[in-house]
Amino acid sequence: MYNLELPRKLKASANQAHQVAANIFRPISRKYDLAEHEYPVELDTMAAMVEGLSDSGGEIGGASGGRGDAPKSDLVANANGGNMAALLNTLETSWGDVGLMLTIPYQGLGNAAIAAVATDEQLERFGKVWASMAITEPSFGSDSAAVTTTANLEGDEWVLNGEKIFV
Repeated sequence: MYNLELPRKLKASANQAHQVAANIFRPISRKYDLAEHEYPVELDTMAAMVEGLSDSGGEIGGASGGRGDAPKSDLVANANGGNMAALLNTLETSWGDVGLMLTIPYQGLGNAAIAAVATDEQLERFGKVWASMAITEPSFGSDSAAVTTTANLEGDEWVLNGEKIFV
């Protein structure tokens, strides 16, 4: 017989994520749907919560475990249910608001890309920011391997060349 009960640690983490969804995300969700270019200042108050959620799913294999420069011993970081914790946190916070969930520092969509390819120096600099991505281009959709937009440093300024949709 299989035991499908969650361990206490995962139940506590999922409950914590659900409380964020119910008490923070849901109450402000519609507000930021209507003011989509405004920064959700309420989310700054949950820094300690985000640290806790991040720690419970810390080194999940799909993001930080994918770095090419990571020692082989670091690639087995899914011990003790790290991926399950990340999945439960994602499910619970998505119930509150998927858009807000995707911006959570350290584990949101943009931060997964940073964790996957950043050097240690870049992780130190960018690993705890509110990150996002603009992948989708008119000619190929969201296939990140087919991105044609470029960013070139010219002097002190970055010059962007390309097209994006759904930004």
